[in-house]
Formats: sequence, C-alpha cells, structure tokens
Amino acid sequence: MNSFWNGKRRFVALLMLLAGVFVALRVPPVIPFIQLPGENFPEGFNVPFTDIRLTNTFAGSVIVWILLLLFVIYVSRRRPKSGNEVPPGGFYNMFEALFEGLMGFVGGIAGGRHFRLIFNMFMTIFLVVLLANWMELVPGVDTVGFIHPHVKEKYDVDSGEYKVITTDGYEIYQGFLGISYVNGQCDWISPADEAAADEAALVEAKAAAAAAEQASIEDAAYARYQAAHGEHGEETDSTDASSDGHGDDAHSSESGESDAAAAAYDEVLAARVAAKQARADRSCYTGVGPVPWADDYVGDDKADKKKSIPLHPDPRGEEAKLVPWVVLPFVRVPSTDLNMTLSLALISFVMIQFIGFKALGIGYLTKFFNFGTLFKSPLGGIDVAVGLLELIGDFAKILSFGFRLLGNIFAGSILLFVMSFLVPILPWPFFILEFFVGVIQALVFALLTAIFMNLATVSHHHDDDHDHAEAH
Repeated sequence: MNSFWNGKRRFVALLMLLAGVFVALRVPPVIPFIQLPGENFPEGFNVPFTDIRLTNTFAGSVIVWILLLLFVIYVSRRRPKSGNEVPPGGFYNMFEALFEGLMGFVGGIAGGRHFRLIFNMFMTIFLVVLLANWMELVPGVDTVGFIHPHVKEKYDVDSGEYKVITTDGYEIYQGFLGISYVNGQCDWISPADEAAADEAALVEAKAAAAAAEQASIEDAAYARYQAAHGEHGEETDSTDASSDGHGDDAHSSESGESDAAAAAYDEVLAARVAAKQARADRSCYTGVGPVPWADDYVGDDKADKKKSIPLHPDPRGEEAKLVPWVVLPFVRVPSTDLNMTLSLALISFVMIQFIGFKALGIGYLTKFFNFGTLFKSPLGGIDVAVGLLELIGDFAKILSFGFRLLGNIFAGSILLFVMSFLVPILPWPFFILEFFVGVIQALVFALLTAIFMNLATVSHHHDDDHDHAEAH
C-alpha cells in the first residue's frame, strides 16, 4: 500500500511539473506594478461607513489572522486532554516539538517571573510574521487581481480643469470564460508616442541618407583624383580620354550617390516597419498603425486624436485600447507594506515599556532620566547622557524593527517577480531561499522583542543601590 501511494504521489508531482512547464511556456509572465504602499482597491471597496479605501495588504493581514485563528482552534482540539492520553501524530507532533524547543530557547534568554508574558509575546509575533512572510510563496498572491487602468488625474493650470493622463502599462485581452488578462508581451504605446517614434524614424532615415550621400561624394571625388593623378599622385596625359568619358563618369557617380542614399534611407524605415510588424505578430493592438511614409497612408484621423482618455474604461469595450492596464492584486504580502511592519514595531515598543513599568514601577524611568547622581558624583553627567542616549535608542527600535522586516521581505518579493519572469520554468531555488528568509526574519523580529522585554525588567542601577544600602 505504501509503495502504491508513493508511486501515486510521484505521478501527481510529475503532472504538476509538466503543468507548470506548460503554463510557463504558454502564458507570458507579467511583472506586477511595483510600489511600496499597498494598492487601493477600486471604488466600492471601502471601510464600512467611511471613505477609507481598503488595500490589498490589509486583505493579506486579515487572511493571516484568520489562518492564525484556525490554527489555534486546530491545536486546541488536537491537544491531549490529560497526561495519560497519547498525542496524535502528524503535524501536531511537529508543532509541539517546535513549541517546546522555542520555549526552552526563550527560557534560557528571558527566564524569571516575567517569562510567561515574554514568551507569549514572542510566540505571537513569530507566528504572525511567519505567516505574513510565507504568503509570498503562495501562487496567486501578487499576481491575480483586478485589471486596473493605469491612469491618473492631473490638474491643468492653463485650462483650470483636471485631465486624465496615461502612464506605463500593458495591453489586455479577453481569455477563457471572458476573463481579462494582461498581455505581458505587449507594453501599451500611446498614439502620441507612436507618432513620435515614426517621426524619429523619418529624421534618422534622412540623416542616414545624407551621411551615405556625403560618403559617396567623397569616394567619387577620391576616385577621380586617383584617375587623374595615377597611383603615385603623378598627373597623367590621358586628357582626351578623360574628357571624352567625363560626362559618363559624372553621371555614374551621381547615380551611385543617389542609390547609396536611397538604400540607407530605406534601411532605417524598414527597421521601423519590421518593429511594428513584430508587435502585430504578437497580437498587439497599439504601436502597429500605418507608417506616414507608406503609399496607402491617408493622414491622421483627427477624430481619433480628439478622443478623451477615459478614467474608468470598460476592459471588455473598445475604450480599453485607449489606456494602459496593470494588475492590481487581490492579496499582497502584508510584510511588504510599511504600515504593517511599523504597526508590529509599535506593538513591540509598547510591550517593552509595559513590562518595564510592570517590573520596576516608576523607577523604570530612571533608565532614561538619571539625574540622581548629577550632583553627587563626578560621573553624574555621563549617567545623564547615557540615559538620554538609551531613550533615543528605544525610539530607534521602532524604525529598526519596521524597516528591517520591510526591506528583506519587499526585496524578496521583487526577487521572485524578476526570477519568475527571467526563468519561468526553474525559479524553485529562489522560492526555497525565500522560505528560509521568511523563517529567519520572523525569528529575528520575535527574538529581539523578547530580549528587549527581558532587558526592560532589569534595573541598570540595581548593583549600585545594593552597595549603597550596605554602606548604611
């Protein structure tokens, strides 16, 4: 039976590998539009009773907390009810071993009467950050979402009105079941950019023709000089012969010059036509218009040039061709949003101060404002400066926590985007790398929180106070 199931699993794995190769070869990959803040959902996806637009990183955070809640329910139900009950096998045993290992590890760092609070905080942050980091490994996250027109409104000072302008993006097409897809092989080109490229090709062609004609003139002049003065520069006596054929030589040189110029001119324009044809072969609908130097060109369509750019076009209508499109993901990795990482950093900061006041009372403030020895010791000024530096360092922890997690996970997501685009069949080593990066970053964030919470429970002047009491 075991060999049967092992063979079946291998068969399923082989089918998944072949399906992945087929999709990688048939579906062109698209690099999502990359920005640091979370993308806002379209109109209608607002926080209830407010005008605040929901973001895809917020949706990712909600999913993380739902998964964490389901995980807690699963562990509580699988947990043995008594010491005599045999624990179930499988995933629960693995988690129990991990839990006990982390408890012993944190206990060796932050043991004592505040251990339970410190460990609870450590484990909560570790699981939340770990699930948030691992979301980048889930297919569909950051890649499946709304087809969004990449346009924006800009205030025009001259007209006093807002105008819709386009930015960069891709073309779209209707695929299976009428679903709109971004065509990663066709970047969207505006009519103005296409006309500018055609004009640039004409200018380049004229410059190439002028250069070729000048080169031909110089070559012809040099050839006549050679014919008149011989190989060594001596003047020949073939005046009659040269005068008799002078007209034919001049005619042939002019013909050669015009042919070279025409060839250079046509070569540049042919390259521009070939570039447009290559886009047409990829089923692109922008950047493939007729060139102005074509025989069948009838001029610009002024009606098309006057078409206004729609702010909310229908992706299934003809107006979809007037704007570029990007993918606005349904779900984005929460750890790639500064709001999430800074929120966790603030929670850690607050808990560090909370446990400090809980352990030391109001005396906790003497860590930062140590004026007791200012007039009693020659080193009192140093104690004051150290306390103020520690206060600054505590606030710096917020930035350190937030930006360390953000930078590592955001860079990892971009790495997966780029490598999936460049090597769509074999990006697995980078997924394995990000798997371990997610674990390490979650462990670092939680462990530093536990260490700082433990340090907050220890008075810096405990030994000094003890010695002072003995002296009296």
